[in-house]
Amino acid sequence: MLVAERYRLGELLGRGGMGEVWRGQDEVLGRQVAVKLLLGDDGDDSAAQRFRLEAQTAARLNHPQVVSVYDFGSWDGRFYLVMELVNGPSLAQQLAARGPLSPAGVADVAAQAAAGLAGAP
Repeated sequence: MLVAERYRLGELLGRGGMGEVWRGQDEVLGRQVAVKLLLGDDGDDSAAQRFRLEAQTAARLNHPQVVSVYDFGSWDGRFYLVMELVNGPSLAQQLAARGPLSPAGVADVAAQAAAGLAGAP
């Protein structure tokens, strides 16, 4: 599937309360990306407003611990958000595979999250 005549979708990476995240290929720039598609349609004003706010907030962040936002728009009646693709397992996947983190591991994750939040305007 080609989103916005530019982003070719591959593997479904995850699904959350607001949307699905797909591994994608930017056909124009030739790079791998993550494409989040809003569940539902762009006619749902409250969901669209939340998704737009998520896109705008994420786009203002510029920090190595936060994924970069590349694009946002509406396609085929759905909003999409294109982001930097981060390869590797999620924290949830790591916890499921390895069990709970050590106190030092928790402190490390918290420090990385705090550093990313500190980059917020």
